[in-house]
Amino acid sequence: MLAVEDDASRYIFDLIETDSSSAAASVELLDSVCEQWEWPVPILEVITDHGSEFVNTRQDERPDLDHAFEGYLHDNDIMHTLGKVGRPQSNGKIERFYQTYDKHRWRLGSLERFLTFYNEERPHMSLDWDNLETPEGAFDRLRPSSEEDIEDLLATEVGTHE
Repeated sequence: MLAVEDDASRYIFDLIETDSSSAAASVELLDSVCEQWEWPVPILEVITDHGSEFVNTRQDERPDLDHAFEGYLHDNDIMHTLGKVGRPQSNGKIERFYQTYDKHRWRLGSLERFLTFYNEERPHMSLDWDNLETPEGAFDRLRPSSEEDIEDLLATEVGTHE
């Protein structure tokens, strides 16, 4: 399974179930999310593990841009952050989502039903638990609402990565 998760709200934009993950499947998923959503800002960064679907594991033999996923990120000005090897906390949020997926996916029948349950119905303990906030509620709350907010966010993000 491959999923695209918003880091702040835990909202899952989309996921695919596949027999084997690949760079092509990763690009297809990311591209589909970008096309489906009217983003208030472009995707600025993705965080992944060091899997071969995300990085060229033979960098000494060919340039990074020959790798479909890395090339897609480069072409779309998306920063790629790699989680530290042997440190699961780097990808802890998505790993926790995978546990929830394993626990509830098959009980709920369809993938669409599972995504509705996860994003819209199930409160998330790391969000506003006192108000039983769901990832969808957090995403709506945290999403920039004006052009000025978007410009501030972009300025902050750019400044962080220089």
